[in-house]
Amino acid sequence: MIDVIIIGAGPGGMTAAIYAQRANLKTLMLEKAAPGGKMISTWEVENYAGLGKVTGFEISEKMFNHTQELGIEYQYGDVVKVEDHGEIKRVITEDGTVYEAYAVIIGSGTKPRKLGAPGEDRLSSKGISWCAVCDGAFFKNKHVLVLGGGNSAIEEAVYLTTMNVTVTVVNILDTLQADKKAIEQAKETGMIDFILGHEVVSFNGDAKLENVTIRDVKSHQEKVLDVQGAFIFIGQIPETGFLDSLAITNQYGYIDVNARMETKVPGIYGIGDVIDKELRQIVTAASDGAIAAQAAAKYIETVKRLKNK
Repeated sequence: MIDVIIIGAGPGGMTAAIYAQRANLKTLMLEKAAPGGKMISTWEVENYAGLGKVTGFEISEKMFNHTQELGIEYQYGDVVKVEDHGEIKRVITEDGTVYEAYAVIIGSGTKPRKLGAPGEDRLSSKGISWCAVCDGAFFKNKHVLVLGGGNSAIEEAVYLTTMNVTVTVVNILDTLQADKKAIEQAKETGMIDFILGHEVVSFNGDAKLENVTIRDVKSHQEKVLDVQGAFIFIGQIPETGFLDSLAITNQYGYIDVNARMETKVPGIYGIGDVIDKELRQIVTAASDGAIAAQAAAKYIETVKRLKNK
């Protein structure tokens, strides 16, 4: 019998696992990709206290190694359903495996939001990407479009310039939403220009992306950008489809939790990017994980005590 199952091995999930294991709970981490989540594909992190400037991969590796040094069980698993059976929770993966535990901590994170423009799906991985760290090297000495105006878009645009990629940032709003420092860094590269107040009409090309048609949102005038690549950073969608039967998400798909990371279902917790909160950062995800693990430990202690009476 497992005490606590943690769905997702991002910074929140791995921190929760560390705290749970140290609380003498039999702990299992399930992850459908690589440990670290989105953190692993983050080019540069410089706001995690004590580490200075590091890559997301380096933090991911350190956190995962820490979990393994503590003997935490880690398995591949694409979770398709979580069931509440009172004091027992069931976690079911795509291959039909059923795990049972007293508590479940959900840190499944988010996936990139797609634009939905013509040509996007057809040219995915053929010039269109949602990860500059993953695919940026393919566009060395080329010209690419970066869609979006937030920190993710601007920081990824800056990263692309380190590989001698020329970047045009296109944002549907007249202003950028990224913080001042990120915008200044982008301008200082001398390799990024900005087209604001424009939207993408279509991604064009046959075997690969050849150009992108954009449109002024006010005048509706269209023009074609000759680019060899397009990177899309227009937000995230929570990975919570497997929770439908529990009804613990809000209208946007994010998990509603209280200050103890508890959902309305006793023994089920939400952490990290997948919960409804203001700030989604590595440090806040780690904090969520620590809080959830402590809450789960107290919950499991109570369940076991009542069970043994």
